[in-house]
Amino acid sequence: MSETSGKKTAVVNTAKVAGIAALLPSLFSALPQNIALIIATTMITCAAITASVPAPTHNRVLIALYQVVRVIGLGVSYAFPYMATHLMKGAPAAPTAPLAGPGSIVNIPKDTTK
Repeated sequence: MSETSGKKTAVVNTAKVAGIAALLPSLFSALPQNIALIIATTMITCAAITASVPAPTHNRVLIALYQVVRVIGLGVSYAFPYMATHLMKGAPAAPTAPLAGPGSIVNIPKDTTK
């Protein structure tokens, strides 16, 4: 492999990592809060497993399972701040009725009595 192709590979890999790094926060903000919290918890659990359990070397099924868990746990740097901000909040506020105002769609019943 030449030095030029090595640099191109590094640039492509850097672009892939940047794309993934931009995707995770966007994904968390687009998902409902409960679903995003479950995903963040799963990511942190997978990162803890890969940090505390040594990689298997003999069983192919365990090696494949370990790699899946390792990949899921890679986004832990995004999961920790998300969980910290959403677990520290108090109980969710009761939903309130939407307020009518400029730009809102309001159905006004017609008075048919005369």
